[in-house]
Amino acid sequence: MTNRTNSSPIIELSNVSKIYQTYSSPQHRLIELLTGGRRRYAHEVRALDDVSLTLERGSRLGIVGENGSGKSTLLKILAGVLTPSSGSVRVEGRISALLELGAGFNPELPGRENIRQFCMLHGMSRAQTDEAVPHIIQFSELRDAVDHPVKTYSSGMAMRLGFACAVYVEPDILIVDEALSVGDAYFQNKCLHKIKSLLDLGTTFIYVTHAADSIRSLCQQGIWMNKGHVRMCGASAAVGAEYQKEVFRRMVQSGLVDQPDKVRASTATVASRGEALSARQAAFAERVAPLRTGSGEAHILDIVLRDEHGVESDRVGFNRPCKVEVVYRAQQPLPPDYGITLGIADSSGRQIMHFNSAQEGIYLSSDGLQAPQVIEFEFTSPLCPGEYGLMAGIAVCTPNPVNKGQLMLGKVVDYCVGGARYAVLYPDGEQVYNLWGLAYAPCKISAATLG
Repeated sequence: MTNRTNSSPIIELSNVSKIYQTYSSPQHRLIELLTGGRRRYAHEVRALDDVSLTLERGSRLGIVGENGSGKSTLLKILAGVLTPSSGSVRVEGRISALLELGAGFNPELPGRENIRQFCMLHGMSRAQTDEAVPHIIQFSELRDAVDHPVKTYSSGMAMRLGFACAVYVEPDILIVDEALSVGDAYFQNKCLHKIKSLLDLGTTFIYVTHAADSIRSLCQQGIWMNKGHVRMCGASAAVGAEYQKEVFRRMVQSGLVDQPDKVRASTATVASRGEALSARQAAFAERVAPLRTGSGEAHILDIVLRDEHGVESDRVGFNRPCKVEVVYRAQQPLPPDYGITLGIADSSGRQIMHFNSAQEGIYLSSDGLQAPQVIEFEFTSPLCPGEYGLMAGIAVCTPNPVNKGQLMLGKVVDYCVGGARYAVLYPDGEQVYNLWGLAYAPCKISAATLG
């Protein structure tokens, strides 16, 4: 591996462009070729346009942008898969890139042989390869399938093998395209922990994603690509926030379907605070609609996360206080025993924390005014750094006669899954934690001699 203590940049791109010539038909390409270019039919498509980038060793760079913005082209140029049309590229060290499903694998050969070829193509010696093969097989969990041809693998199996190879060739630079699924939630979590262990060793990490909260939780720096250009670069938190604002603006601009519980909004009306809130609530309703259930006497309009300073956010610091606001509206006068439930789910959708306003004797307003109202939940989360989801519901709750300290849900009035997402960030400062697993708890550890 390259010496990671070297202070020079590990990646330098200067005024890089990638231009493709496209033709409306094969005949036009042939005519242009036969006429020596005197008759031009080509249309110029700039996948990348004058992109410059410098990345120091050990950096964590997240790249966001919509489809067709040039993200994948940039990754392929960094990985050496594509050659730029103009500009210069300097990359030092061993690169391991997970860009396409099964890329570099021979489908006719067994997984084991593909592992050996992958390692040797990435500059590993025979001894290093022999040592790595059992670890790669164990991590991929392919078991006996590793001796079957790759062409017989499912997409998930091929992805497991690809990821295991990519992280075990001891790369100086690891490039991951989030567009690729690495299997079920269990294996995704396993991959995330492996990536974080590589980052702790100083591996330079480049991550392409459509999710702003992902680059904030995994990366220090961010780039927002748009139509082949770098629209914004800087701290991942700032880039992610601006990109998310643009996504929401486009949702509003495109318009939403008019339904009783949704309000149509456009860019021209967002200037008004009230109309902006209506647009936000319409977006929330659209997001939760596929799995929404309940009898409907009241509706949840929004779920808002605020950090310890009271600022609306989609990320909170580890072991720091936060507040979640659940906004609701009653459709009619309500009985006095309707409470709000708030759940926190992991990346697989499993609920791992649960709060209920009824536990504090707080219930929905029964005045039937049909005005938006809010119930707030304030807490310090014990969850380890990662990405989590917020869900909320309205239900009748009664004490469980068997399990003391537990409330039972009776009638469900409204239940919204996927209402919001947020990230818990790694802590700043010198305090030492060992943040693995799902939750953190302070632990007093002592030693003694027996006898």
